[in-house]
Amino acid sequence: MPPDTADSYVLGTHAEELERLRFQHALWQPISEAAFERAGLRAGERVLDLGAGPGFVALDLARRVGPQGRVLALEQSPVYVAAGRALAAGAGLPQLELREHDLLRDPLPAEGFDLAWMRWVAMFLPDLEPLLSQLPASLQPGGRLVVHEYMHWDTFGLHPHGRAIARFGQAVQQSFRTAGGDPDVNRRLPSLLAARGLRIEALRPLPVLGAQAAMAAQWMRRFVGVYAGQLLAQGLWSADDQAEAEAEITAAATDPGSYWVGPTVLELRATR
Repeated sequence: MPPDTADSYVLGTHAEELERLRFQHALWQPISEAAFERAGLRAGERVLDLGAGPGFVALDLARRVGPQGRVLALEQSPVYVAAGRALAAGAGLPQLELREHDLLRDPLPAEGFDLAWMRWVAMFLPDLEPLLSQLPASLQPGGRLVVHEYMHWDTFGLHPHGRAIARFGQAVQQSFRTAGGDPDVNRRLPSLLAARGLRIEALRPLPVLGAQAAMAAQWMRRFVGVYAGQLLAQGLWSADDQAEAEAEITAAATDPGSYWVGPTVLELRATR
């Protein structure tokens, strides 16, 4: 996840954002589990979780590898590290370690992991080099990398009548770029990783969409509600914009043919 400061942790670490992340995990859990299955993750393996946030996926990984395995979850936010440690203790998963770690400054542990996992992390990094240059050495020969990052943020929208929501999506992307990130970073990652000696095994688009009652639609509505405050504070969004967006969301709730589409994620699988 992005850094934990008011200026640089783009999405924030407040309670409302934590609850949004919990809901987000429930939506994306089947997708990430399918990715781990495709990557052949087995019991007893060692996993590196890069940018683990509050540790929801790290718990899933720890359950998959079992007590004979190991999951090291790296996260910069001390708030999220504490939340993840509490979750791990409550779930009785001693094979899971959450460690405070800055991906831009701290060296990656070169423990020869069997699998490294990263989702929505590279998109927030102003400099990819510290991470990408160290990734191969953190994996054992034959170790696998699974990355879920956005590659087409412009697909975000509410259809058929979401003009303000479309502007919201553009403002979100601008906020990410202003903070030094790249909302479509997975357009570049396959080439950058191949240049560092990793073999690209598969690329798979992961579209998420749904009608008003679907979890996907609820996820996107929650994001608009939570992140609008950040955009307002940054001067990228106005109260009038937000009122128009909320009116579109209200109108869509009465249209059985309306639906939301999320930014397109690309699953990248590579091997050292």
